[in-house]
This record gives sequence, C-alpha cells and structure tokens, in this order.
Amino acid sequence: MSTRQDKIAEAVLQDANWVSTHGCDQCPIGQYCLPLDLAPAQAAALNKIRYLSRALEAGQSLVHSGDRLQAIYAVRAGCLKSVRVDEEGNEQIIDFHLPSELIGLDAIYSGIHTADVVTVTMAKVCIFPYQALLSLASRHPDLMQGWLRLFSKNLLGQYAHGVDNTADQRLAGFLLRIALRLPQRGELNERFLLPMSRIEIARHLRVANGTLSRMIARLQAQGMVRVDDRMVEILDFDKLKRAAGALASVTL
Repeated sequence: MSTRQDKIAEAVLQDANWVSTHGCDQCPIGQYCLPLDLAPAQAAALNKIRYLSRALEAGQSLVHSGDRLQAIYAVRAGCLKSVRVDEEGNEQIIDFHLPSELIGLDAIYSGIHTADVVTVTMAKVCIFPYQALLSLASRHPDLMQGWLRLFSKNLLGQYAHGVDNTADQRLAGFLLRIALRLPQRGELNERFLLPMSRIEIARHLRVANGTLSRMIARLQAQGMVRVDDRMVEILDFDKLKRAAGALASVTL
C-alpha cells in the first residue's frame, strides 16, 4: 500500500511544472556534482534523465527522517543542513550542504532517510529520481564507478567530523572545508561569507556558543583568520591546516 509520502513524491515527479528545461551539461556547477571524465555516450545518456529543479525558502524542509528514498538531490544554490534531534529535543547538525554537493546518500543502504534536511538559506536543488539513476548506471558501469567515487567524497566530510578530534581541530577543519567548498569545490577561497549562523556552527561542532566564540578568538589571535560576523578571511592557510591536524588531510 502506498503511503501518503509515496503519493506526494509520485505527484511531484509527474508534475511537468517541476521539470528542468536544460541538462546537466548546461549547468554552471554540473562539472562539480557529476562524475568527471564522462565519455560522450555517458554524458548524453545522463542528460536524458528527467530531473527536476526545486526552489525552497529558508527554513523549509526538503526531506524528513523516516522518508523513503525517492531521489538524490544536488544543491544548485544556497545552503541546507542535515539535522537529527536527540531525546531531549536538542538539534544536532550532522553536516551542511553547499552548491554542487549531494543529499540523500544516507538513505541508499536502507532506503530510508536518517535525518531531516532543512534549508539554511533560500536554496535551489536538482532532483534526480533514484530509480532512473540506477537504471542508467546499470547500462554504463563506468558511470556507476564514477558515482561511487563521488558519493565517497561527499561522505568524507561527515566522517571527518564524527571522529575524535579536539574542538579547535574541528573548527579549523570546518573553516578549511568551507573555504574549499565556496563557491567552487577544490579551489581555496581566502575570503568568504558563511551562510550559516554561529549557533548552527556550534551545533555542528558540538560545542557551546560561548566556547565557539573563544575558539574563533584564539584562531584570530594566532594570526590564522580574521572574522567579522559571518565574513571570514584566511590569513595563514598553512598554519590553519596544521591547526586542523588529521582533519586537514580529509578536508583537502
């Protein structure tokens, strides 16, 4: 029997108003959220997938914990966060999702999403029906291999902040990751605007708000960064990399 969630998802996927009019090859960030070095036949097949584009307001939910896997989402603009709420009602931010990054990988094993995904800012996502991706991958093994590498890369950041590091290392690693993720992945941005609030950063790093402020002050005092509200400028990349410890190798 179809659940209400299934019916909603099916209606969305069948709604012609949601269908994007252009393929991944015309998207300015397509090269970052798709497997690289696609053969012409693979690229052509990928562009035939009937994917959707959805705009969301800040604070709007994309998926809920417990939802069935219907699609993989690629962030086209804005910022989203994956969130779990503990038994006491405290929000734990597992990760932030920035342009070109994928959402929904947590649901591939069980078929069920394990976290809520909510927009931090206004955002736009591309929605790739999961069954269509599987069908395409079955016909193009090299494409599947490329996706597996891409999925693994997207999960590295979540793994990095789940291991046992000091709070200062987690903050340094977080700033390095953001510097490399905004606006183009793999290129260091020495000056950038954080899309998330300090409260959200503190919840992601698992520290109190006051502790986060003191951690930022220490990085500034050591000449690694300059922070003005949400504007961050990296002053000494090498020193910040050393401060991140083992997280730097995962980040970079």
